Amino acid sequence: MWRYTARPVMLVILDARACLPLLLFAVWWAWWTFYLAVGCTIFFSMISWFGLTVPAVARLVRRWLVGPVRSAVPAWHRRRLA
Repeated sequence: MWRYTARPVMLVILDARACLPLLLFAVWWAWWTFYLAVGCTIFFSMISWFGLTVPAVARLVRRWLVGPVRSAVPAWHRRRLA
């Protein structure tokens, strides 16, 4: 019963977080929300095909934007190869 509790929630083949833009389209019925929902669904499908989750991609993007320098951490606590 508790075997799959750590796995991401899937709706057929999509991650459940990928269906949030579809919910936006269902609530706000317009062409731009349809294009946004389709684009987001394709994006989420691509990252799941690469084996990533939404929080993992958010961490990658944050790491890319901020860079390797963490100025608030002392030099002896910094992870050199991370």
